[in-house]
Amino acid sequence: MRAWRALDTMRGAPWPYCVATFHRVWDGSRDELSYPPAVFAELCRYWRDHYEVLSLDRLLARLAHGDPGSQATIAITFDDGYADNAEIAAPILDALDLPATFFVTTGYIGTERRFPWDATLPVRPRMMSWAQVRELHQAGFGIGSHTVSHPRLSALAAPELDLELGSSKQRLEAELGEEIVDFAFPFGQPSDCGAAAAEAVRRAGYRCCLACAGGLIDAGDSPFALRRVCVSPNFHATPSAWARYFAGQRWRFRPASRAA
Repeated sequence: MRAWRALDTMRGAPWPYCVATFHRVWDGSRDELSYPPAVFAELCRYWRDHYEVLSLDRLLARLAHGDPGSQATIAITFDDGYADNAEIAAPILDALDLPATFFVTTGYIGTERRFPWDATLPVRPRMMSWAQVRELHQAGFGIGSHTVSHPRLSALAAPELDLELGSSKQRLEAELGEEIVDFAFPFGQPSDCGAAAAEAVRRAGYRCCLACAGGLIDAGDSPFALRRVCVSPNFHATPSAWARYFAGQRWRFRPASRAA
């Protein structure tokens, strides 16, 4: 495959890591957050066959030890907590033996609430039930917090910020019977993920926080300033696009601040 040969010729030097982010995997609409299941399966199969696919837990362990990647490496994540994550995406991942972490918005799980950006869709996507969240956890997938109500953290006063971070963590721990240590910023643009928000995440007892503004991760990066690449039908949608992205980002990459 041409896309793979482009990557294969670049082995040898250390690679940065990549965390990919999805939102919905379904055929219910054609908006930028909805990834067709057949195309999702194709992309995951390509990653399995040609990249190293790590759980977020293993990727964070490598970062903690300062280990550089030796090949193109992906960790798969999902944001928000849509029901199709459990009903469609998880079975595809399970069949391919691929790990993933699901960041859920606890105030929407098990309810009929819908996000404002879903109001105009011809078919409104459902949210996961708490039973589905537990089933994902029991199947070995990672579960992380995405706040209670999906606010822009940069717009919150300190008490509201602490409540969003703490309450979502507590609810997940009560439902799953296990400590929740991973957090993903809602919206995830640079303006949403400032130093004050990152410090609040640390204070709430999480071990990391992930943005969603693109870019790769170097082995020395702070776990409280991790980048992710948002995957949609319009961006990073094909194997060849990933090969070009990894190759270009690798040579343009500059290590971020090591400050925690």
